[in-house]
Amino acid sequence: MSQAPLPSNDFLQRLSADMPWQEIEQQKRDFQQTIKALETDKTISNVPLDKLSEALDAPVSLLYPEASSDDGNVLMAEVNGHRHVLGALVSKRYRSDKPFMKYVMPYNFNPSVNHTNLDQTDDPVTRMRSLGAELELGLVHPDGSPPSEAEVREYMLLYREHAEKSGITPQVDREASQYQIEAHVSPVIGYEKTRLALGGILTVLARVSVQSGLRACILPAYPVGSDFKLTEDPKVQTAVDVMQEVNNLFPLYRERLKEVNVRYNVNPPTDIYVQMFRNQGCHIHLDLAGRSEALGMFAFYTMLRSASAAANAAVLKGSPFVNGTCDPELLCTREYLRSVTVTGRYLEVPLSPHLSEHGLEHFGGLLNRERVNAPARAMLYSDDLGEPISVMHNPIGRIRPDLSGTKRICTLESTGMPTNPSAARMAAILCDFEYSHVLIEDYYRKYGTDLGPMYEDKDMWAILGPLSTETFIRLQDMSDRECTDAPIITADGREMSLADFYEMKRRFMHRALHKINVPLSPRDIDDVYVSLQRMLAPLSGYYANTIHEFIADLKLKSTGNWGKILKNAFLDLGGVPGKYQPEVVMKVVNQMHDALCARYLQQ
Repeated sequence: MSQAPLPSNDFLQRLSADMPWQEIEQQKRDFQQTIKALETDKTISNVPLDKLSEALDAPVSLLYPEASSDDGNVLMAEVNGHRHVLGALVSKRYRSDKPFMKYVMPYNFNPSVNHTNLDQTDDPVTRMRSLGAELELGLVHPDGSPPSEAEVREYMLLYREHAEKSGITPQVDREASQYQIEAHVSPVIGYEKTRLALGGILTVLARVSVQSGLRACILPAYPVGSDFKLTEDPKVQTAVDVMQEVNNLFPLYRERLKEVNVRYNVNPPTDIYVQMFRNQGCHIHLDLAGRSEALGMFAFYTMLRSASAAANAAVLKGSPFVNGTCDPELLCTREYLRSVTVTGRYLEVPLSPHLSEHGLEHFGGLLNRERVNAPARAMLYSDDLGEPISVMHNPIGRIRPDLSGTKRICTLESTGMPTNPSAARMAAILCDFEYSHVLIEDYYRKYGTDLGPMYEDKDMWAILGPLSTETFIRLQDMSDRECTDAPIITADGREMSLADFYEMKRRFMHRALHKINVPLSPRDIDDVYVSLQRMLAPLSGYYANTIHEFIADLKLKSTGNWGKILKNAFLDLGGVPGKYQPEVVMKVVNQMHDALCARYLQQ
C-alpha cells in the first residue's frame, strides 16, 4: 500500500484542538444568515467586511485585501489565530446583473470535524445519506437536425407539466449546449423506489418526445451531427472563453482537438473545445456527514477511485456515436470526448484550502486568476502540466462545499457514471453507490483517514480500496472498448468479470452492512446485486441482442452488452464505422425512441 495523498489523523486532531469545530460552525452559520439577509441589497458593491465581522463577532478578512471588488476572492474568519474559509467571491467575468452579494458563495465544509468528534455533530451516527441524481440527455429532430432554442424551451415546459401529473420531480435544467438538458432524480432510498423514480422520468421523456416531435438521446454522448451550439447565457459564454484560454496553453490539447475533428468527420472543423465536449452523464450527489472536509476527501479517494466505481461506469456505458459517425474502435465515446480538454484530466484527490499543503494559495489563486467560476471547481486543482488549472471535468467526481440553503449541505458528487436508457441498471448503480458510502462513512468514523485497517480486510480493500491512477485509466479504457465484456481489476490485483465482481460484493455487503445500524434488510441488498447479476449473467443464458430487446422485451430487458447492441444495430442498417453517416446513426436513435415508447407508453 503506497502513501495516500490524504491528511493524517494526527494533523486532523491537532487542527481540531486548535480550532474547535463548534466555533467554526457558529461562524459559518452566522455568515450564511448575514449574506442571505444582504443578498437583495443592490446598493452593496464591495464585500461588507465590517457588517460581516460584527455579525460573526470575529474579524472577517479577504485573502487578497488589495484586490478590486471585480476580482475573485476568498472570505475568511479566524479561530484562535487560525484562518478558515467562510466563502468565495467569483470574479466579475462570471457575474451578470444580480446584486453583488448573490455572488458570495458559502463554503460549508468544516475542516475541524474529524473522526474523533463527528459523533458530536448533528450527524452522530452512520445512516443512509440522501442521494439524488441528474440525468443529462440530448434533444434532436427525427431527421437528425438540432432543435431551436424555442423548441428546447417548449420541451422543458412540457416535461415539467407531465412530471407534475406523474408525481415525479419536475425540475429540468439546461446544459451548456443548446441541445442538452438534465432531468433531476429526487432523493430516495432503496432499489425499488429508485427504479420507479427513474422509470417515471423515462416515461415522461417518452411522452414529451411524442408530443414535441423531438427525440431524447439518452446516451453517454450526443450522437448525431450538429454545430453543437452553446446557449447564450453569459455565464456559459465566459466559461467557454476560459476553456479556450486554458486549453490553448497546452499544444497537446490543440493537437488532440484536431485529431478528434478528423476522427468524427467534423466539417467545418471546430476550434472550440466545448463544442466537442459532447459527453452526457448521470451525476450522483450524496450528503456528507457533519460537513467534514476530511470525510469528503477520504470518500472521494476510496469510493470514486475504486474498482466499484470502474465497474459501475462499465455497467452504464454504451454509445459509439459522435457527430453522425460510429467510432471504429470504441463502444463508448464519453471518456474519449472528455479527454479532448485539459480540464478532463484524471484527479487523484481534491485539494482542501485547509487540509492540503499550499491549499489556500492554490484554491484562492484559481478564483483570483479567473480560471474557475465556482468554489467547488477551485478544489479540483492540478498543476502536473506546469500550469495551475482546474480539472473540473475530471472523470471521477468532486466534493461540493458551495451549496446554498439553510441546511448548508455538502455533497460528494460522482461524475463518472454515464446516462443509460435502462432504469434498472441506473437504479442498481445509484443504490450500490449509496450502500458503499454507508461502509465508507462507518469506516471513517472508526479509523479516520488511516487506510491500514482497510488494507488488512482483503475483500473491503479489493472492492473499495483506491486504485492507482494508471489502473483506473486502464479499466476505463477497456470498458470504453468492451463495455460490460471488460474485466475488472481490484485494488489487490485480482482480475474478474463484472458478474463475478458484483457477486463478491453482494456477499461482502451482507457481512459488512449487518454490523452497521442502518435500515437495510438482506433483501434490500439482494435487490441491488441480484438485479445486477440478472442483467450481466442471466441464468437463462439468453441476452438482449437488439435495441428493442434491451429496452422493452419482458424477458431480456437490461441484459446484454449495450455498446455492442448499438454498434450492431448500426451495422445491420448498412453503416460503416468511421464513415460520416448521420442518417444511419439517426435511424438507431429512432429505434431507441420507438423502443422507449413501446416500453413506457403501451403498457
